[in-house]
Amino acid sequence: MWQSFVFAFALTAAIGDLWLRKIPRQLTLLGLVAGLTYHAFQGGFWTALLTAGLGFALGLGLYELRAIGGGDVKLITAMGAILDFQPWVLALEVAIGVAAVMTLAGIIYHRVFLQTFRNMGRLLKHFFVNGLLPHPEIQVNNARLVRIPFGVAAATGTIVAVVLR
Repeated sequence: MWQSFVFAFALTAAIGDLWLRKIPRQLTLLGLVAGLTYHAFQGGFWTALLTAGLGFALGLGLYELRAIGGGDVKLITAMGAILDFQPWVLALEVAIGVAAVMTLAGIIYHRVFLQTFRNMGRLLKHFFVNGLLPHPEIQVNNARLVRIPFGVAAATGTIVAVVLR
C-alpha cells in the first residue's frame, strides 16, 4: 500500500512538472505529512524528520544559488520524509544522474554545446570573484537557457530507490 502511494506521489510530481513546469505545493505538503505520519507509525520518525530537514537545507542552498526552483526544494524535502535517509540518498543520486542525461539531451537538441561551456566558465568565474552568489543571468529563471523538469528526474530516482529497497 505504501509503495503505491510513493509511486503515485512520484508520478504526480513528474507529470505536474512536465505539463505545468511547477510542482504543486499541495502535493509536496501531502508527501511531507504522509511520510512523517507513515514513519511515526512504522518506525523511523526522527530519521525521516531529519532527512526531510537535510533535504530542505540542501534544496534551500541550491535555491539561493538559483540552481533549482522552489517546487524542487519542497519536492526534495517531501522525498526525505517519504523515503527515509538511505533510500533518499539513492533517489537523489539517481535523480542527479537522470537530470544530467536530460540536460545533455537538451543541450544537444538545442545545439548549444559551446554556449553551455562558455556559460560554465562564466559561472565559475562569477563564483570565484563574487563567492557563492547567484549569477544574474545563468540561473533557473532564465528561459533562454536549457532547463529540465527536475520533478521527472526526482520521480525516477524515487521509484528506483523504492524498487531496490
